[in-house]
Amino acid sequence: MQDVGHADDHDYALGSPHLTHLSLNKRVVDSVRREVLALLKANGRARVLEIGAGHGAFTDHTLAAGATVTVTEMSRASATLLARRYAYNPSARVVFDPSGESNDLAGERFDLILCVAVLHHIPDYLGAIDGWVSRIDSGGSFVSFQDPLWYPRQSRASVIAHRGSHYLWRLGQGDRVEGLKSVARRTRGALDITNPRDMVEYHVLRRGCDEEAIATCLRQSFSSVEVIPYWSTTSRPLQWAGTKLGFTSDFGVVARRRHP
Repeated sequence: MQDVGHADDHDYALGSPHLTHLSLNKRVVDSVRREVLALLKANGRARVLEIGAGHGAFTDHTLAAGATVTVTEMSRASATLLARRYAYNPSARVVFDPSGESNDLAGERFDLILCVAVLHHIPDYLGAIDGWVSRIDSGGSFVSFQDPLWYPRQSRASVIAHRGSHYLWRLGQGDRVEGLKSVARRTRGALDITNPRDMVEYHVLRRGCDEEAIATCLRQSFSSVEVIPYWSTTSRPLQWAGTKLGFTSDFGVVARRRHP
């Protein structure tokens, strides 16, 4: 499914507010840079594992901050592109990880694990977080951004605004018939497991990601855990309006100082 939905010409920016809106992109970049610089100051090193790097939009910034980065990708096409992109950078390593279980990294330790727009694609994201945290050395960090807040905790106004802005954006993307079919399947709660479009959005059925459960999970291993809610939508005018109105739809989480 990853290879079907993420071929050589796949555009990760399409439908990804954190890649198209400067304010959201800067939020992630600033957070990652801050953690890398803190690790470098404390330990003289910052070994980063970036899960699901796509085409390296945030990898570049992590490397520029002074980290050594191992990136994993489930899509063979994306992994191949990343391998070409960083072929002459000794601080970057690319791992093709079709199972998503990072088996090729068994026994390796890291100072920071980074996930951007990853958790909501994983059925057992709490289990995945537990596994990743076990790879983080004492004093290390975990950073994740761009996952949907758990729907039952969002205000009704935020939910309506987010869905409405998403559907308005969809109308301008062409292929309206398939778009309407996708919306109908989502409404019925009957997504098609063979359809890449549906698998990207299947998190709708489980009502987002439980940010409080994620924070509770991380507090068992880290001294500081911060959940960062924010508004994220595809339309630029609606991104501005939703932010001004104080809506929230997505979140980031930053966990610092891994216990020994």
